[in-house]
Amino acid sequence: MQKEIPAVLFHIPLVRWVRRTIERVNDVGNDGFETWSKCWFETYKELDGQRAASGSKHCPQRAAHCLWLLGRISNSGKVFQHWTLERVLEDLGPNAVYSLWALDLLVRKRGEMNIPDNWSTAEIWAEVRKLYPATLGKQPAVSEQGAVRVALALFIEDQIVTKP
Repeated sequence: MQKEIPAVLFHIPLVRWVRRTIERVNDVGNDGFETWSKCWFETYKELDGQRAASGSKHCPQRAAHCLWLLGRISNSGKVFQHWTLERVLEDLGPNAVYSLWALDLLVRKRGEMNIPDNWSTAEIWAEVRKLYPATLGKQPAVSEQGAVRVALALFIEDQIVTKP
């Protein structure tokens, strides 16, 4: 059975959205979240995004920003960094943690099964939800709001750096 491939978010091609945002942020030369958020929204509008609320949603933005900032996206101009999960949570928020864990699960599954695209967003989210309280002692969000979809789309389209 073929699982979903979350190539779009809010009707926008997700990898193109992330890549164009990275170009904009790199042109500005500031890696703070405010700059990322502004560039993310500008890219959403450029790609024919229609609803300001969708283009402004922080959950997928925080996930993509984290993966970029910590050097997990290939050819992004960022060096691979190892941060503790506590630091990621404190500095970048829970959606950043969700995206890193989703990516880690996908990388491990690729090693075990060599068919990572057979995992759905819902299956990855269920695994991430189990890890969150066990590792960080806090309750995760009730539903997936874009962080796992960002990680999965980038992973499936070979846009990920898995090690320094």
